[in-house]
Amino acid sequence: MIWVPAHEIDKPFDETQALLKLMKHESDRGWYGFCGRPSHVPRGVSYRAGPGKDGGKMIESILEHEKKIGLEMFRMWETGVIEEGYEKHWESKHYALSCSIATVMILIATLHQTQSGSPGLLDSIYDSAILSFSHKKRTFYGGTKDEFLKVVGSNPDVQTFVKYACSRCAVIPCLNRQAPFYDKKMFKKLAVSPEILFPETET
Repeated sequence: MIWVPAHEIDKPFDETQALLKLMKHESDRGWYGFCGRPSHVPRGVSYRAGPGKDGGKMIESILEHEKKIGLEMFRMWETGVIEEGYEKHWESKHYALSCSIATVMILIATLHQTQSGSPGLLDSIYDSAILSFSHKKRTFYGGTKDEFLKVVGSNPDVQTFVKYACSRCAVIPCLNRQAPFYDKKMFKKLAVSPEILFPETET
């Protein structure tokens, strides 16, 4: 069980209101409980884990200049850890994107920055980021190359690539979501019964 501060979930973002409709658990003394299934591990919110809620991560909204180039559209970043009940803040250069597929997003931003305008950009992003991680991450449904090309078009900006990747991520409680999940029926199933699609816990 993972515990997330209720006040984080209650913030008046559009996506948090959508999350509240999908959640089965009520708040418990200022906390919401989540199971440890891959699609239910919260992103974009601080959370505590462990028997005494003495471990976890600190997630905050950071300043624009503290964000990594190409990822400015993301609001919430991991800024430290909670260990043995103590909060340990990192230096801003160590901030990490609070995203289940952060590696995909970083690859997209890097490839777009280094290969923008090159004819091989679409192939590079699909092969290196989308296809590669769809085989490694249970909650990431990369899609076929035809689906990818149809959605992003012939001359996409970095945000278009990010939105495509985000629409393929099946993590339910996320305050960094940039686009709705591509399959509404599957998303609802994951919200209620994640074990249907994830029979084994991801390591």
